[in-house]
Amino acid sequence: MLGEKAGGLLQSWCEAKGVTVHTNTQVKAIESTPDELQVVLENGETCPADVVIVSTGVKPRLHYLEGCDIDIDQGIVVDAHMQTNQPDVYAAGDCAQGLDFSTGETAVHAVQPTATEHGRIAAANMVGNNNLPYKGSLNMNILDTLGLVTCSFGAWEGVAGGESAEMYNPDNHQYVNLQFKDDVLVGANSVGYHEHLGVLRGLIETQIPLGEWKDRLKENPVNLVDAYQGVNQAALQNG
Repeated sequence: MLGEKAGGLLQSWCEAKGVTVHTNTQVKAIESTPDELQVVLENGETCPADVVIVSTGVKPRLHYLEGCDIDIDQGIVVDAHMQTNQPDVYAAGDCAQGLDFSTGETAVHAVQPTATEHGRIAAANMVGNNNLPYKGSLNMNILDTLGLVTCSFGAWEGVAGGESAEMYNPDNHQYVNLQFKDDVLVGANSVGYHEHLGVLRGLIETQIPLGEWKDRLKENPVNLVDAYQGVNQAALQNG
């Protein structure tokens, strides 16, 4: 969810809090001694530990569907109405592989906002409102690590032929990166800047044309509130 600069800020923040960060290596073994656990890394280092927490992402449990006719991939594949390839069988939430707002392809987004919207669309269609399609989930992550908030929205790594703008303030552990496609904001990455995440999400999800505000954001990527108000006011004036 973070690029190199953003990840570097998070790492330095954690290290300043007394956390040792090991990168470019993996856990080879977890060994126990009479007094403690010991984690052995592939690079030869060892780390004593009282508790070891293994966290490597989220993957749906789909084994119970093997051998049946429901289409599965990384998750249970659903259409724009949250229906599987079988009539009257729906899936939603962390197990569902639904439409991705940014790419137009299908993906598993195991986050609460996606699960909520999946459930709303699936429920409406299950009770007969088959004209309620899903616009797709916006890939997003917001994380508070020892008091430092990091976030990513949409196509935060950029798109082919797109443009970008960034604000980088390592002394204050602040970073904002905006990704544009033509006249639209399509993704963002930020560290230590969380006051207006709703505005950031709104600009991306509405796909509203930025007009002159694109250049203003490229000059000052944190000028998000003024941009949001400006583009919406222009949209109202233009009818």
